[in-house]
Amino acid sequence: MYRVLIVDDELPALRYVQNIIEKFTPDYQAVSSCTSGEQALAYLQNHPVDLVITDISMHGMSGIELAQAARELLPDIHILIISGYGEFEYAQGAIQAGVDDYILKPVSISKMTAVLDAIRSKLDDERTDRASSLLPALACGQAYSHEEALRLYGSKSYRFALVRWGNLDMAMPKTLAATSMVLPPHERFLVLRGRDEEERILICPDDSPETFLTNLIVYTTQPGKLPTWTAIYTNTSQSIERLQGFITASLDMLYRRVVVGRHQILQFAGGKVHDERLKIPPADLKQLEYFISSGKLRLIRDYFVSQAIRWEKTQTPQRQVWHMCRQLIHQSAAVSPLIANRLEDLLQELDDLIRCANSYSDLMASLYAMLYDDGNIRDKKLSTRELYDYAVQYILEHYASPLSMQSVCDEIGISQTYLSRLFRKYSDTTFNAYLTRCRMEAAKQLLRDKPDLLLRDVAAMVGYEDSSYFTKVFHQHTGQTPSQFANE
Repeated sequence: MYRVLIVDDELPALRYVQNIIEKFTPDYQAVSSCTSGEQALAYLQNHPVDLVITDISMHGMSGIELAQAARELLPDIHILIISGYGEFEYAQGAIQAGVDDYILKPVSISKMTAVLDAIRSKLDDERTDRASSLLPALACGQAYSHEEALRLYGSKSYRFALVRWGNLDMAMPKTLAATSMVLPPHERFLVLRGRDEEERILICPDDSPETFLTNLIVYTTQPGKLPTWTAIYTNTSQSIERLQGFITASLDMLYRRVVVGRHQILQFAGGKVHDERLKIPPADLKQLEYFISSGKLRLIRDYFVSQAIRWEKTQTPQRQVWHMCRQLIHQSAAVSPLIANRLEDLLQELDDLIRCANSYSDLMASLYAMLYDDGNIRDKKLSTRELYDYAVQYILEHYASPLSMQSVCDEIGISQTYLSRLFRKYSDTTFNAYLTRCRMEAAKQLLRDKPDLLLRDVAAMVGYEDSSYFTKVFHQHTGQTPSQFANE
């Protein structure tokens, strides 16, 4: 709430303005009132105020003189003058004093609230600008103005949360070195960017734990975000200057607790905990070594599946699984010269696999394909990006014909698992979703250019034999039937 000082030497007028503030402007708080300009100026020297509402004609110091003195004392203060005089010189004096607005008596409630709403918009913008430089410095442990922090946040308490959509990027730094505010401001939280676009830090004015958690869950599960998420929140309110400590400890907690494919909302624990790194038992690795040296691919696949089942059952954290997958790659490289020749590339690709995986079963199927199925890639000189671009180009050229994932894989010479991994890595979508999007965009263009085409012809021209099914997919994609879209 913005703090207001009301100044008028006529008590009925002063109380009238105070009643308007209290009943009709919930974003303002009348922190004090004074009956003279001198008294008001003395108050401003010792108390922070956002807005002064003053009568123009008072005994002693006038409202314009008060506005000029207040502006010298507090350059950012906002001032609203009320007057029973309409003469030009009074208005001119108010303008020269740098006031925000000038209201003539009698003051109506509608006029007062309209002017206060306009001033509130200015205050909101100014607060956002100041917070945009102060909060990032606070969050990253950099130097900041304690005076500005006191002015913006005072002794208020806040609740913090850190939200991560999707899995961890294992190559990401474990500290927050830089951040910025997310604008426009959210209605419930101040929001800072995390280490990438899939991470956010939320700051909420002290509220009941139930309301805070409800708003946090609504924000975390907002449409358009990745289906898997982890949120860490403070159960108690804290001063704004505790923000950096919360972020540091929460990132460490996030690193230890994220589980691939699992939604989690975790209460902030605080402090660093050093978990013992999990390792695959030597006997298991020896068994894998035998399978590889014997060329028993089915048993290798079964072994990978069993590992995934175990990790999902025990909800093993992502970082522990990442370490164990590296063990598996190194063990495979120790036995297979073909894998050993690709060791560094495989270890880097593991980071992409685990970042994009929907589950541990998905991860291990992709890891198996990367180690043992990718030998059929027809051109070893192609990078993963080039393979993805080739697949996309092939879809764009052939979406109008019967097209399946397997037909694209046959054309490129890779497995379906490998193709799925490429789409997750470079477009955060699936093959089928991408193909549908291409077909729908083509259908919309056809409906724009040739609105007289029969529906079955449009469907056939974008790869659908069944016009009814095409209509259903089109409606799901656009929210309209093809006929409605064409008419508009």
